[in-house]
Amino acid sequence: MKRLATMCREMCAPDQSCVQYWLLPERAPEWYRKLVLGTGSADVHAQPAPKNSLPLLGHIAMKVPKLEDAKLYWVDGLGCVENYDASTRQLWAHLGCTELRLTEAADGQRWPGEIRIWVNDMRTVADMLNMLGNTLDSKLVAEMREAKTGGEYAMLLHDPPRLNKVQASEAPSGWGKTIWELPTNAPGNTKPKNALAISDAVVFLPKRQQIQGAARFYEHFFGSAITKKYQVYEAQALMDICMVHFSPGPKLHQTLTYKADVTYVVPSNLASVCIYVKDHAHFHLIYAKCKSADLLSPECAKRSWEEVEATNEFIITGVMDPQDHSMVIALPHVIRTKSHRECPLRESA
Repeated sequence: MKRLATMCREMCAPDQSCVQYWLLPERAPEWYRKLVLGTGSADVHAQPAPKNSLPLLGHIAMKVPKLEDAKLYWVDGLGCVENYDASTRQLWAHLGCTELRLTEAADGQRWPGEIRIWVNDMRTVADMLNMLGNTLDSKLVAEMREAKTGGEYAMLLHDPPRLNKVQASEAPSGWGKTIWELPTNAPGNTKPKNALAISDAVVFLPKRQQIQGAARFYEHFFGSAITKKYQVYEAQALMDICMVHFSPGPKLHQTLTYKADVTYVVPSNLASVCIYVKDHAHFHLIYAKCKSADLLSPECAKRSWEEVEATNEFIITGVMDPQDHSMVIALPHVIRTKSHRECPLRESA
């Protein structure tokens, strides 16, 4: 038995189980092995987050037409951990140290792009959504995609009311356990499920000038690490992607990505995103800049700094280009310190 265990360790990739190894074809080429295991991926989420990354993209909050359908989709289908707050009638669907916060309302809200999540096992997602499609009377799978970080495929999904799109894909092989072990404030004594984290929140904008404005916004107001990608259009290099980086812990590199799509029509009644910043001084600086630019929400604008400081939170109305003060997108941001009582990422003891 010891000899068999030694042989298994020698044959398997690092952090790769013997069972997963034998599920690969017997003579799988190296490119296929790397694709399935997620090793050697050029995807940014499989690489360490850059210096000056923000600590955490904490949650996306939105209204949904039917909370029970949302529960079936996120908890049963995608494998999130359920936490229902009866006082606010809000469902928190935990994906490790990240969350979807869902409230029932007739006017459902939209995320202006795609919410991309990592799961531990895509086969479980495929099986569960196949069953739930009949229950919800909806075709949930919009598109099959190439896997970038691990597994054989990714899936672009509709949510039950077909207001939002979610991409599910596997994390690189062996990373699930490390991500699960990040200290969180999720409901105690709850066993980890299939959903690991929000890995990327993608926002589509129709104009490339808006992408440049979004990049300037996060550089100016947050001083955060930004990756800019350019394409040549009519002999001119124009930015068509910018990525804001987050580094919650080992093996989890999140992004908030803005991508140009000339065909996209930005919806109204948008969801909101919650961002945690590194410390109190950074929080105060961002607040001062946002207040000066008249970006605070009407409720927050009425409060003093002392009141904001006491709650470790303020809200801004959207993404503004600091160059010309135009609103790039009215996407509300909840800005918090890690000392906030609801921060899902708990400090290690």
